Amino acid sequence: MVTIDEARAAKPALREALQSVEGVRGVGLAQRGDDTDWVLQVNVVSVRARKDVPPQVEGVPVQVTVVGAVTAL
Repeated sequence: MVTIDEARAAKPALREALQSVEGVRGVGLAQRGDDTDWVLQVNVVSVRARKDVPPQVEGVPVQVTVVGAVTAL
């Protein structure tokens, strides 16, 4: 179980690790299970971009979601 505070603390390290990864569209937090278990969420354009995302950062699991191209409405 990861608290929201632990996930928030790990988020900057994940952002830094993903700076040079092409295809990343967003980094955030997401609940996993109940409201006391959190993960880091990474949105990517394609499955190809997901291979460069680490499975965890500072002990916090990383969940990857393929969202496709993101455009303004």
